[in-house]
Amino acid sequence: MNGILLIDKPVGMTSHDVVYQVRKAIHEKRIGHTGTLDPLATGVLVLCVGNTTKLVKYFTEHDKTYLAEIAIGYTTDTLDSEGKITATNAVVSLTDAQADSVLQSFLGHSEQIPPEYSAIKVNGKKLYEYARKNQEMPEIAPRQIEIMAINRTTPVTVEKGIATFSFFVHCGKGTYVRSLCRDIGVELDSCATLTALRRLSVGAFTIAEASPLTEVQNGKINLIDPIEKLGMSKLIVDAETAFRVKNGCFLAPERFASRQDTLLYDESDVLLAIYTFDETINMMRLSVLF
Repeated sequence: MNGILLIDKPVGMTSHDVVYQVRKAIHEKRIGHTGTLDPLATGVLVLCVGNTTKLVKYFTEHDKTYLAEIAIGYTTDTLDSEGKITATNAVVSLTDAQADSVLQSFLGHSEQIPPEYSAIKVNGKKLYEYARKNQEMPEIAPRQIEIMAINRTTPVTVEKGIATFSFFVHCGKGTYVRSLCRDIGVELDSCATLTALRRLSVGAFTIAEASPLTEVQNGKINLIDPIEKLGMSKLIVDAETAFRVKNGCFLAPERFASRQDTLLYDESDVLLAIYTFDETINMMRLSVLF
């Protein structure tokens, strides 16, 4: 069983929980996900099944879209509503226009500090391991992120010192929506936390294509061909070159349409490999052998 399986992750489960349940349901041990979702979050979880696990690295680079709900007036240690409240700052008033202005200020490239409760490794240990053991947190380096679009989707409501609204965000790799909510709160001279999150898409994969976990557990399995989703150019090679490809030989970049990752096929249109450009030797080298 090989291909991409899209799961609409239910709330309350970790991504690893979902992988475990899918392994049991389809009797396939080789399953890898291309980016975690926190237990609070729902939505698109991209699973690579069988031989497709070789392609995990290509699907982790994709941009993502989310629908998020933010509460302004308090924050937690995890930066979401599942954590312990660490600070409060009652909101007296917040208009739609004020919220929109702050949201638009995050468009483009910027630096973001990841949450303390995250799987990023510092000094060989994941950040959440420091946090859970109440150990001194190492310095967390900011990361470059990109926000392509961000728009409020519900009116701002203020009740008992807490302002809430939902927003849509289209962001690049490595963006933490929890951290984004924290930073939105700071820009509004308050503090904030993420209260709900739904991932709508990962690259070309959309929520419309995703299956509920219960359907997969009941035997309804919809595998997607990963090759068409890679968006790579195609190169057909002769028999001699096909033999060299199977043995992992380097190839001259002049044979390729570009120096981007390329799918190589033999003359019978059988997929052989993915080649990538290695700038250290100015050659195209084997990345994945099928």
